[in-house]
Amino acid sequence: MERILSILAIVIAIGIGAYGYVVTDRQRGEIATLNQKVETLTKTVGENQKALVSLSQELAPILQMIREQAGAHGAPPPNVDMSKLTDEANTAYLEKYATEDGVTKRPSGLMYRVITNGPEGGKQPTPESVVTINYSGAFIDGTEFDSSYPSGAPVTFPLAQLIPGWVEALPLMKEGDAWEVVVPFTLGYGEKGRGSIPGRQTLVFKIELVKVES
Repeated sequence: MERILSILAIVIAIGIGAYGYVVTDRQRGEIATLNQKVETLTKTVGENQKALVSLSQELAPILQMIREQAGAHGAPPPNVDMSKLTDEANTAYLEKYATEDGVTKRPSGLMYRVITNGPEGGKQPTPESVVTINYSGAFIDGTEFDSSYPSGAPVTFPLAQLIPGWVEALPLMKEGDAWEVVVPFTLGYGEKGRGSIPGRQTLVFKIELVKVES
């Protein structure tokens, strides 16, 4: 990219210098046209560079998911005590959570509780939206397996690429909302799990919806 811009700068310089040696209107017109084309090409290169940076940011979470899928399926991280994450423990957690104040349970089994309401009229995503969020995810024993907070910046995901529980929950939220979302394994990573998340695990997320891009 830098080499291309350097060459373009040389061409512009040559074009400007040429004005001192030409005498006809036709030649002046040709030089002016050349300079205009070079300026347009330079602008296009700059815009393409910005587009590539934006595209790389959008692809980052997808590439991360691909890397996770390529790794070991359902291998728990070293700090997870699987004796606390049995089927019985997960079932008991879901049953108890459903009875707590402020909890809404949907027909799919997804449950959520509003932590903070965003401003009225905030934009809501669709399953096809790109969303910018802050989030943390934990198992039912409180062991955190993922979070955007340590980086100090929210992350951007194409919503359709995420787990079914998020695809269902996020369109119910609006920009500025913060929810606790409890995802049963059927709406999460299923029977087998993925990456560092074992199979058949209920996942407890805190999600802050920062921005929606349609």
